[in-house]
Amino acid sequence: MKSLLPNKKSCTAKDLYIAKKIRERRIEKEIKQHELAKALGVTPQQIFKYEKGIDRVSASRLQEISKILSVPINFFYQNAEEDYFFLEEIIVKVEVDPKFRQFSSKNKL
Repeated sequence: MKSLLPNKKSCTAKDLYIAKKIRERRIEKEIKQHELAKALGVTPQQIFKYEKGIDRVSASRLQEISKILSVPINFFYQNAEEDYFFLEEIIVKVEVDPKFRQFSSKNKL
């Protein structure tokens, strides 16, 4: 089973925070993953990967997402410092202990 956690080289705590904010705002606006995907010209699977922190969101893509979700780009960075420490701890646990690498679809960050 493939891990749903980000690869150390591809995502940081900041990337995971941005992913979390994208998902929260999309849900708040009652936009489905496939609707956001269509607006961005990507697959729903790509939105899933962005929201789980599996793939990083580029600066230009984040700008597009901010327009679709009707928020300024800095929305994705507000109150970030509070969550970075927590997310860094999760990343370290996953890197150190292999039992944390595999998550079922019921587990969420």
